Amino acid sequence: MGIYLNPGNWMFQDTLNGQFYIDKTGIASFVNATMNTPRKFSCVSRPRRFGKSVDADMLVAYYSKGADSRAQFEGLAVSHDPTFEAHLNAHNVIKLNIVQMLPFSDGLAGVGKAIAAEVIPELRATWSDIVPDDETSLPKALTLVYAATGSRFVFVVDEWDCVMREAADDEPAQKAYLDFLRDLFKDRPYVDAVYMTGILPIKKYGRHSALNLFTEYSIVDPKTLDRLFGFNACDVERLCGEFGMDYAEMARWYDGYLLGPERIHVYNPRSVAGAIGERQYSSFWTQTETFEALQRYIDIDFDGVQHDLVAMLDGARVPANVGLFENDMVTFKSKDDVYALLVHLGYLGYDQVERAVFIPNEEIRREFANAVQAGARPQLARLVAESRELARLTLAQDEEYVADAVGRAHDSAAGLRYYNDEQALRAAVKLAYIWSIDDYLRVDELPGGRGFADVAFIPKPGSALPPMIVELKWNKPVEAALGQIRARNYPAVLQGLDGECLLVGITYDEKTCEHSCTIERVSL
Repeated sequence: MGIYLNPGNWMFQDTLNGQFYIDKTGIASFVNATMNTPRKFSCVSRPRRFGKSVDADMLVAYYSKGADSRAQFEGLAVSHDPTFEAHLNAHNVIKLNIVQMLPFSDGLAGVGKAIAAEVIPELRATWSDIVPDDETSLPKALTLVYAATGSRFVFVVDEWDCVMREAADDEPAQKAYLDFLRDLFKDRPYVDAVYMTGILPIKKYGRHSALNLFTEYSIVDPKTLDRLFGFNACDVERLCGEFGMDYAEMARWYDGYLLGPERIHVYNPRSVAGAIGERQYSSFWTQTETFEALQRYIDIDFDGVQHDLVAMLDGARVPANVGLFENDMVTFKSKDDVYALLVHLGYLGYDQVERAVFIPNEEIRREFANAVQAGARPQLARLVAESRELARLTLAQDEEYVADAVGRAHDSAAGLRYYNDEQALRAAVKLAYIWSIDDYLRVDELPGGRGFADVAFIPKPGSALPPMIVELKWNKPVEAALGQIRARNYPAVLQGLDGECLLVGITYDEKTCEHSCTIERVSL
């Protein structure tokens, strides 16, 4: 066994020795089905910490000659596949983690040479009479081995796109690396299959992909692998039962990614594992990278980005065309390109049916709020910061502060909607209370009593805060707003909740251009 050639099964065994392993060995069945067919080249891209390396280690353990992996796969999905026995430890494997090659390369343009320099000595150690001492071309060395012995190889390439990320502004280095990969794989008789995994899909140059031999399976279009990306809802519900965690709270924090036309719900495995291991719900995945990475992209000044971010922080979905994305981290021609990259990085979810992007869950929403507040958009940052204070002072019944805060939000929302109508005022209220979604479920037009409350804030499970019912009026006395709440008995919808409820009336007067607020506490 070597480091790169047939590295064995110890990495997968380390995973199995952990707290739990979610069976995704169906990926091996998928590779078996594509092997030695035109579909044998697979590029699987997903956000970081979505289990890419675990899957790569699993494939290495399954295919590597010289290893005895039968016990590891006993009872797992692939063991029930009719092709299981034919491929178990039956292939020469070359495993490459491109990140690990960077220290051996002379600059990012030299990654291909570094790979050859690392792998060829292991080929020579196994086939010493076939690979000459002076051979420096990896495709040539592999071709010699195939010609003499008929040996073919399964290539498992992890972090394939790290050069594209590290050399984001260095197009010559990117092209040199992609040319190396194409030369290594295209029309080579020694290839049984290639499974590449990374964050980004394959870089496009002009109208063509530099590696058009690969079929791509991405978070945007996972195709037949949609049930094998990350943890699905059934996986997480089972784990919550096994480890005594609250599934509803787990879902609130980490659910939200939707895959494929069936909209399969997917969780980030790193986050779920962190919550179970630490017995608390927090931002585990986003701790692996500072929010400056996100901040850079949301500060890009394309028309409409600011308002889209406000809408998404408020729970909205924003239409986006992610199909024109050029699969790199610097080429942005529109806000759609920014959103497409954020989907691939895992900061946005994508609904393939609606063709819309959104903030998928609480973990990511908090990351967005932090990045916005520290970013280069002071108006948006101020709104997020003020929203925290607004929630506190509403509970303290500071009517003057609430009226002023809604007025400032009204000014900001006016760029997205007409100022002088009640819909604009409603948008302003939702914007002003954007931080309230930490503790509240906000419902527009909530049916209650004998009508519909304009905006209702219902405490989420575990929250000790009182519910709030907000009524909006245009060119009317502020007392009329609370009068309507009482007359139509809107709090009736809150039957079953104990304690108090806040009734909030907010009005705008076109003549004076002033906002007014009145707040009253009532018992439920």
